[in-house]
Amino acid sequence: MNNVTETISGAQIKQYLQAVVAAIEAPPTRAYWKYQRYEELVLDYGFIMEPQPLPKTIDPGAPQFSYWNCQQLVLASDSLTYAEGYALHADVGFPISHAWLLTPDGHAIDPTWDSPGCYFGVPLATAWVESVLEARNRIDNLSIFDGNYIERFSLLKDGLPVDAFANLLR
Repeated sequence: MNNVTETISGAQIKQYLQAVVAAIEAPPTRAYWKYQRYEELVLDYGFIMEPQPLPKTIDPGAPQFSYWNCQQLVLASDSLTYAEGYALHADVGFPISHAWLLTPDGHAIDPTWDSPGCYFGVPLATAWVESVLEARNRIDNLSIFDGNYIERFSLLKDGLPVDAFANLLR
């Protein structure tokens, strides 16, 4: 992907998220929540991440299991960072909720898709991801964000805690 394509796709993802936020009125019961939906959270904390092909040292994961693939790889690695948000792939045509990984130099790699897409999301600290997964006591293909109903929507109510953010300045 060249920088022009990445910028256009990244802008498309951001526009899509902004349109979703604008299209749906917040329920009155959520009036005091920091965010009404996860698209707002991703818009607030997220950014475009430049993709690169999956390194040959990482085996591709199961199709349609981005959260599982990425969570398992990041928990087994000291050098990868888990990221979650929205991605755009040429085969899909519209942004979808997705997970991917970041290399130590900050490039997005995707063990789920057969070729890189465009990525707009939030890099999350491995220790925080691990604590969320342990607290859930679940092994499945559940998103940290979309699965936050298990924690009674704490991320929508309060936003991400400080320890959730990955330190990308390694």
